[in-house]
Amino acid sequence: MRKFVFIILIFFPLDNTFSYPQILEVKGNKDYLLIEENTLPIVDVRISFDMGSIHDENKKGITSFAVNLLHQQLYQNKKIIYYFEKIGAQYNSNVTKEKTEFMVRFVSSEENIKYISKMLNIMLKAEHLSDEMVQDNIERVVGIIDRRNLDPSSLVQKKANEIFYSNTTYSHPSIGYKEYVKSFNVGDAREKINEIITSNTMSISIVGNISENMSAFMISNIIGEIDGSGQIFESSSSTPKNNNKSVHIPFDSTQTHILIYIPAITRSDSDFYNLLVANHIFGGSGFGSMLMTEIREKRGLAYSVYSYMLPYEDFGVLKIYMQTKNENVNDALDIIEQQIMQLKNFDIPNEKVEKTKTSIKNNLISRLDTNKNMLNTLSAINDYNLEKDYFKNYIYGIDNVNLSSIKSALENKLDFDNSMVFTLGNK
Repeated sequence: MRKFVFIILIFFPLDNTFSYPQILEVKGNKDYLLIEENTLPIVDVRISFDMGSIHDENKKGITSFAVNLLHQQLYQNKKIIYYFEKIGAQYNSNVTKEKTEFMVRFVSSEENIKYISKMLNIMLKAEHLSDEMVQDNIERVVGIIDRRNLDPSSLVQKKANEIFYSNTTYSHPSIGYKEYVKSFNVGDAREKINEIITSNTMSISIVGNISENMSAFMISNIIGEIDGSGQIFESSSSTPKNNNKSVHIPFDSTQTHILIYIPAITRSDSDFYNLLVANHIFGGSGFGSMLMTEIREKRGLAYSVYSYMLPYEDFGVLKIYMQTKNENVNDALDIIEQQIMQLKNFDIPNEKVEKTKTSIKNNLISRLDTNKNMLNTLSAINDYNLEKDYFKNYIYGIDNVNLSSIKSALENKLDFDNSMVFTLGNK
């Protein structure tokens, strides 16, 4: 969840006092979005491809594995990451269930724009993969997997996904499993990169001190000679369906981790804003939320407890997470169950709903307070194919939420009957 920024604007009508940034489609292309922000001489770029770990097929973890090889390629006897660091640029990559992303931040200048776009093009063409790189990466990834399996917060997430998403391609961790990773070779990596890196599945989001013309120039350099005929892969997953289960995962720890999944909706669903407001009241707003009030403030059973909505392309999930001492698990679960029933019934005063709507609208500013936060928001707009006038529609969507519409959305769009409760710790 993003941090909250409390400022004096909360006392005024937000849409009359805050000027939202203009989103440009670079040269009319809806896949290339720009917010020109000249406060700092910085440019942030995110390149996204419509392939993630759900497309690993029978080589679980190969997408993440292959993507992590790209910046390690040798170009003129130096790793490509060296060329980013040489000019002080920050580079990162990420593979999610549905997306592959590359992020670069650099000081804005015409020379740097040319340089960065050239290096990104060389990196994405993946012409310098080697067996040695693959073997080194196998050792590194196996070490990460081993450490993950010793971390209870990571382990409960992994186990919960495997069970909850068991009938879908979303079940395995993006990083994969050791038995698969150890079998990868350079041919596997090349084949996967060729599937991922295609211009017809690419979107680019740019925020910073750069004009539309220079953005178009940079994008042209990035995608130069990158094949645009790649296949667009569809997920074969179905929506998770379970019979209201509780699963305990044994783990030697003084704390028990609790994770609850409730099937929900996609980002494009007409009831998204209704459930956004409901979740904010339930567990998405920190102190003052139903969960935090009952679990921490009244009973001191946990330092933190929260809920959040996680939308995917074809379905979504409302997640609840907390950890507590082993001896408090039953009490904590009873209270969470009571709070879920209150969420389902949503007997909340209308005044609370209206205050929450105002808070959510004001919190939108915290997603625009830095270039990086602005890039995260712009990338979400790009990934979910949201409207160019997103900010106006966001405010409009929140304004149209009311107590009745929330109750209808909770009844029809949250699948409480197929929720699952996971606990990890000593029995």
